[in-house]
Amino acid sequence: MVHGAFHELWGPYRLLFRWTPSMLDGLEASGTDLSTQTFQQIREQIAVAFWGDLFRPRPDPDHATDDDSAGPAAPADSPDQIVETMGIDITHLDAIGKAVSANTHQKTLEHLAQYFVDDELRTTVQQRVLHHLGPETEVVVAHSMGTIVAYEVLAANPHIEIPMLITLGSPLGVTPFIFDNLRPAPTAGRGHWPAGVAAWTNVAAQNDMATAAAPCLAPLFGGGIVDELVYNGRHPHDIEPYLTAAETGRAIARGLGDPTR
Repeated sequence: MVHGAFHELWGPYRLLFRWTPSMLDGLEASGTDLSTQTFQQIREQIAVAFWGDLFRPRPDPDHATDDDSAGPAAPADSPDQIVETMGIDITHLDAIGKAVSANTHQKTLEHLAQYFVDDELRTTVQQRVLHHLGPETEVVVAHSMGTIVAYEVLAANPHIEIPMLITLGSPLGVTPFIFDNLRPAPTAGRGHWPAGVAAWTNVAAQNDMATAAAPCLAPLFGGGIVDELVYNGRHPHDIEPYLTAAETGRAIARGLGDPTR
């Protein structure tokens, strides 16, 4: 699994324990039989390629008590959590959700700008992902900004064979800022298919700002991509509802060799 932005304050084990149940829910929703393995056995087959700490700025001793919201953020609180904590009228939930989504999208673009212009950072992030890829890797699940990192790593390493690439909430198709800055660069308006990837499923959620400009990636990267549209409610860009979707579960099952999914 390759995470997106907003994980500067966390680590791979927190994400592993946080996301595994949602992934299992998605597999269950897809009709996959999980009864033959224990939760511990399944979790041992999952790895999180973590790079969030690379975006955690050093503290500024001259502003030790400065209440500056421009610094690194934890994963944005969901509208439901804000309402629960602050006791806000439920009728304002949709407006809060849109504000949180817009802020999350803006900060993701800021991280992407840093990733695109800083070659050393870009290389280090990619090495973190590459470290977890090998002959035993059957499925790569990437979310948000992580889809860009995973795509570039797989495109640059055609010798790595991956049965299934799954992109969730991916801004890969956003032009010109993201699509035109990919490596390798698109040719004649068409992105390059990572040669070692056998199958690619892209899942976009209704109202996810990250995918709004290009929810379908097949027109940009090739007709072999299976584009799926899901509904994530008030959490359109969060990874958990993406993982619990049956569409995601079916793609994971196919990557793991279940031909019935």
